[in-house]
Amino acid sequence: MFIKAIALVAIILFAPAPSLAQNSGSVTSLETLNLADIADDSIVVLSKSESGVPGVVHVKYAYVNSICSGGLQLVDYYGGEFDPNDRSLRRIEGQRCSRESHDSGGDEN
Repeated sequence: MFIKAIALVAIILFAPAPSLAQNSGSVTSLETLNLADIADDSIVVLSKSESGVPGVVHVKYAYVNSICSGGLQLVDYYGGEFDPNDRSLRRIEGQRCSRESHDSGGDEN
């Protein structure tokens, strides 16, 4: 059961998905997301939907930062509404990327 759940998450995260870049209103796929056009320490919402539970949303977003492996980190979030421009959220995602880079022994800079 655990392996099926991981496979499903991998399919969802790596399958082409519509993307709604913050503040642009343009629709693109993850494959056409140009990291050179997105400022470091940014969150780009890829999709957002209601979860079926009152007050809970399902949001897929990319945290873009050069410290992340590959320049971005994909996040599959279930929870309350949030502001993608919230500094504390970006700080948490940055710490996660930094920790993962350190744990893997890589130096992405």
